[in-house]
Amino acid sequence: MYVVVKKYRLLIFIILVIVILGTTIFLLFPRIKLTNKEANYGSEYKPNISVYNIISNLSKYSKVTNNVDTNRLGNYNVNVKFKYLFISFNRNYDVEVVDKVEPVINIEGSEIGIACPGKEYVEEGYIASDDYDGDITDKVKVEIGDDKIIYSVSDSSENNYKTERFIEYKDETVPVITLNGNDTIYVYIGNSYKELGYVALDNCDGDITDKVEVIGGVDTSKVGTYKITYTVTDNSGNSSSVERTVIVRKKTVYNTYGDGIVYLTFDDGPSERTREILNILDDEGIKATFFVCGANEYTKRAYNSGHTIALHSNTHEYSYIYVSGSNFFNDLATIENKVYNVIGIRPKIIRFPGGSSNTISRHYSYGIMSYLTNEVENRGYTYFDWNVDSNDAGSDVYNSDNIYANVINHLSHSKTNIVLMHDSGGHTATVAALRNIIKTAKGYGYSFKSIDESTPVVHHGVNN
Repeated sequence: MYVVVKKYRLLIFIILVIVILGTTIFLLFPRIKLTNKEANYGSEYKPNISVYNIISNLSKYSKVTNNVDTNRLGNYNVNVKFKYLFISFNRNYDVEVVDKVEPVINIEGSEIGIACPGKEYVEEGYIASDDYDGDITDKVKVEIGDDKIIYSVSDSSENNYKTERFIEYKDETVPVITLNGNDTIYVYIGNSYKELGYVALDNCDGDITDKVEVIGGVDTSKVGTYKITYTVTDNSGNSSSVERTVIVRKKTVYNTYGDGIVYLTFDDGPSERTREILNILDDEGIKATFFVCGANEYTKRAYNSGHTIALHSNTHEYSYIYVSGSNFFNDLATIENKVYNVIGIRPKIIRFPGGSSNTISRHYSYGIMSYLTNEVENRGYTYFDWNVDSNDAGSDVYNSDNIYANVINHLSHSKTNIVLMHDSGGHTATVAALRNIIKTAKGYGYSFKSIDESTPVVHHGVNN
């Protein structure tokens, strides 16, 4: 009996030791956990590894390495090596790089599309992009409903995106009337006015020229300014109007002699010489006319001081401006716009480069001066040549004494004296002669004016 009891005590003891030892090992044995087994594409990935037992955190005894590349989708490995006391192990975990970001569709134009009544909406466009796939516009599905369009797309990771554009069927855009020819037309008294026509276009109705109503008329027997109004209304009730101004004026007076007035004119500026000339003109209290090839602060100063700003050329390149009428008027419009941007007016007094009598234009277009001298007047411009040449652009360009003599010796009390001079950069001799010219002319009883619409016009004979 004693032997049996002793035997069972030993067995119980052994069992108890095993249980205690097992429990101790269970409680003290480290546990490993990787909580982030997925990595987001394009984002930084740090394995969230914890090593612990019931007593403490043992993470500091572990070494973690991984080959996770978040710039590429796929499966990667995270390795954990642990060594503490008598315990060591090496474990691997699978980590997957995934794309869970939705693609994006950006619709171009307005979120509320406008379509003409009874017509289909014209797609304004859209762009679809994905952080992984890039441009996936070609994968966009478009569903057209009665009042909206649904755009949807899926990327290669089956992330979905959807957006909508609502459609309103209405027409709130006014039609556009375009006048043929200029919006300001000049007619000499006694001549006939001919309507140049117009075109009316509407965004929904197309060509509606036949619906234009024209109100107003022109009496060419009376000098005055006349307004012609063109109005059109589309099928949705949108209306627009434009006006054409017709100016009936007296015929230009040519070469009226006997007033003895001196009109100093300067071509080819502005430059530093313009500033010097303006100082002299201010000192002497007289006004002049500047036929410009550009526009700057000196142009504005001259205009504000009461001098006349007239047009000469933008390029002054004979080989361009005298090739065709379109080239000439494009050049003229360019300098006109430059002047307008500086002083706020569009001059209608001009001078042809080389004068209307020039023959160099024959090299580029035979007969073009005959055409241009008529056409500029048809378009409302008045051109001036000259009858007193200082020759400061010729052989006397550097001789102030000769420039002085050329002007003074050709002034006359029995004619309108249109004096040609220049104010571009190299004409220092012109500046040097100017004050003496003015003082001498004053001493001879001449008065000075700037050219305006009432100035008798001096024209050369046309040679081409």
